Amino acid sequence: MEAEEMMECIQEFPEHYKAILNRLNEQREQDQFTDITLIVDGHHFKAHKAVLAACSQFFYNFFQDFTQEPLVEIEGVSNMAFRHLIEFTYTAKLMVQGEEEANDVWKAAEYLQMLEAMKALEIR
Repeated sequence: MEAEEMMECIQEFPEHYKAILNRLNEQREQDQFTDITLIVDGHHFKAHKAVLAACSQFFYNFFQDFTQEPLVEIEGVSNMAFRHLIEFTYTAKLMVQGEEEANDVWKAAEYLQMLEAMKALEIR
């Protein structure tokens, strides 16, 4: 089979991405295989470092040199904004209400370098 013919046989299955995200979110919600706890405004968020690093340049850079206990305090981000962003990270859904909330989530996404969340807010 020639290269051109092989390229025509390759298919993408977007449902696969959705299934993986759904499973990772279920694991996060059930505290399965989570390896980091983030503290934001006194609230604890369990997550997977690999998922955070894939969605945020901030976390990618942070985890490069990370050698401490799996408990990290994130300052400069509100609990509400981070709750929206962690949900977006695992579900690809961003549900903000009102301009003030959207601005708070935008600032947090910018700080955490979550480009896809920023794009989703722009579309909104």
